[in-house]
Amino acid sequence: MITLAATTMIVIAEWTAPLFYRGHIDEMVQMFGITDIPAMRRQLSQGFTGAFGSALIVAGTVTLVVALIVSAFVSRQILRSVQRVSHASTRIAAGHYAERLPELGQDELGELTSSFNRMAEALEATETRRRELIGTVAHELRTPLTGMRGLTEGLLDGVFQIEDAGPDILREIRRLERLTQDLSLVTQAEARVIPVTLVPVSLAAQARTACAQFERPFVSKALTLTLEVAQDVQVSADPDRLTQVLVNLLSNALRHTHQGGVTVWVGRHGKAGRVEVRDTGEGIAPRDLPHVFERFYRADSSRARDATESVGAGVGLTVSQHLMEAMGGAIHVISTEGQGTSFSVSLPLVT
Repeated sequence: MITLAATTMIVIAEWTAPLFYRGHIDEMVQMFGITDIPAMRRQLSQGFTGAFGSALIVAGTVTLVVALIVSAFVSRQILRSVQRVSHASTRIAAGHYAERLPELGQDELGELTSSFNRMAEALEATETRRRELIGTVAHELRTPLTGMRGLTEGLLDGVFQIEDAGPDILREIRRLERLTQDLSLVTQAEARVIPVTLVPVSLAAQARTACAQFERPFVSKALTLTLEVAQDVQVSADPDRLTQVLVNLLSNALRHTHQGGVTVWVGRHGKAGRVEVRDTGEGIAPRDLPHVFERFYRADSSRARDATESVGAGVGLTVSQHLMEAMGGAIHVISTEGQGTSFSVSLPLVT
């Protein structure tokens, strides 16, 4: 390509040059009063053409050499960058997700390496989450399976009677069922395949329906459950999914509140309808607050839970967040450790 460009430049210059200096030759002939005008014009034209052609050939040759050198240098740099990307891609494919490329500036190669590094970071984060998920699921499965194994061995050894061990075995089986349901639900939520049908909904009515399901559990723990309706508003939401979110928030508040109670506030906030679930519980530590919506996250992951405690696998808030986003709303949390937590859900008003 470089040789073709140089040859084209020389040919065009040789063909167009006489058109530019012909007038200057006529002026020189008349200035010096030459009588043999055609012969002198021919000699001057040949002299100019020869000199110009020689200079053009020298310039073209030098330009060609310089262009080849620069082209070889740039090609080598590009080839080296491509080889780096190829090598790094091979290592990432082999499982080395921490592989990164050095930044090369603000040009196209720099953009390529930046994009590659962002892709590698995303893959590394995905792999980390996958390992955490496998470890968490294995831990969740191990607890009920260990209990069932001990009870079954006790039955076989005659230590337990079926009347004594049967309810405990059934409880562990139900825990396994809840875990599989939670896994299926969070998978559907993260894949955004949970069906959502948006209709006008009374926010106060939805809050009353959710609170009605928790009247007895709150009374049994000697806690108060208060519903405050500052303003009833119509929002665009899926009634079943919104109830699911509110029930999950009330369940969390009940689990983590040991004195005082929970207040459910309904009203309008800006251009959205809002429900706030405020408890007087143990609160959330600042280091744990950014992770409350992550699947399977628990503030005290090292603490073994009571086998009789009816809790899920730690995906309720994850599912709630995805459901709120699917309905065009949002969910937020504010918490002070030792004083309580407030979860708020916001949904667009019906216009």
